[in-house]
Amino acid sequence: MRIRLTWLSVAAALLAACADVQETRITDIADLPVKSRNAPIFNWQNSPLRANAMYVFHEANTENQRAALVGDYYYVNWDDADPDKPARLLMRYTQAATGADVKVREVVLEPGRGEPASRKTEFFFNGEDRKLKGDIMSWRIELYVDGELKDSRQSYLWE
Repeated sequence: MRIRLTWLSVAAALLAACADVQETRITDIADLPVKSRNAPIFNWQNSPLRANAMYVFHEANTENQRAALVGDYYYVNWDDADPDKPARLLMRYTQAATGADVKVREVVLEPGRGEPASRKTEFFFNGEDRKLKGDIMSWRIELYVDGELKDSRQSYLWE
């Protein structure tokens, strides 16, 4: 008996392998700043930035609402292999007007998040606070599960 693989069966096998979350880890971080009240011009180099600006500005109806949304947006994709344990994403960062002073933001996720899966967490910096303190200059994002550091990523400027 000869087994013949079709493209559909290969694609289904690859998708099944990708859907199986084996370990808790950060898979990707997208740093997509929105630098002005207008979306970037449409070309292939600006496509991710334009798409993010359109997403951020979706419900902004006035120039003042759009101006308040200008800022730095970080999207953290991560695999959650332990949804029955508490998890925490911690972002340490420095801003232009605060120099080397390290600030911290965190997202706490309670146990009982369902099945092991890939998840997305957002960190964003906009509004008056960002106007006063400036752009994010460097950052480090850490993923903890049940108090144990599982993974971390950082910008090239982080020391």
